[in-house]
Amino acid sequence: MKTQYLLSNTCGSKVARALFTVVLLTGCSVAFAQVKIGANPTTIEPNSNLEVEASTPGRKTRIDKTTGQVTITDGTEGAGKVFTSDANGGGSWQTSGAGCASFDAKGDDTTTPVADAGVYSPVKLIAGNVSYSPSGAYNSATGEYTIPENGFYIFHGSVGTYNVAIGNTGTRNTSIDLISVSKGLLSHTVSPELAYGVGAWQDITSANYFIAGDKVTFQINSDHVSGVKPDSVTTAAIFFSGTRIDCNKN
Repeated sequence: MKTQYLLSNTCGSKVARALFTVVLLTGCSVAFAQVKIGANPTTIEPNSNLEVEASTPGRKTRIDKTTGQVTITDGTEGAGKVFTSDANGGGSWQTSGAGCASFDAKGDDTTTPVADAGVYSPVKLIAGNVSYSPSGAYNSATGEYTIPENGFYIFHGSVGTYNVAIGNTGTRNTSIDLISVSKGLLSHTVSPELAYGVGAWQDITSANYFIAGDKVTFQINSDHVSGVKPDSVTTAAIFFSGTRIDCNKN
């Protein structure tokens, strides 16, 4: 590893190459010293006092010469993370134990289609009003939660459904599901032969190990059983939440 000392001072070039003790003894003033270690040893950011740069582009530790702030970019950094060590003392940025990629969201009343008898064609339930999601892993526009890091996660969804069509005395099967892009169906529950004119409340929970980048959604399916089939049922409310439960561990 090469070490480069970059000095800025008010003296001549000979003094610039001397030790700081000599500089002080000769009465010369040093404006600031910059030290660069590692890749590109002759190049340092103007606002850095110290840079330790790895051979992988963009990965380095630096100290700002004005604020003194330490910045560590090693590929694990991210918003809201904390710097922690493993059993061997190796440091990395990890999701904070407080919150730990949690989210909590609610959806307003909406309608979902009623499928023909025996047809399973689930649609996503969009919880568009986010009350908590510091990691930003939940997308309130698409209803998708993107797994930010490998780990063990738990999800919960709940929704109420009803249909108020006058004179409709028929029934439906209504199921709710938690679904993963990579794992498929995570959890499924069904309330059979619900009367269209009667409301029902359903809950579902799932806990699984996920790989970063997977996506989890909350979905519903209503299929007609008897009577006159309406076009849709109304969801009274939608609640979707989740969290990683093995924080700071992979």
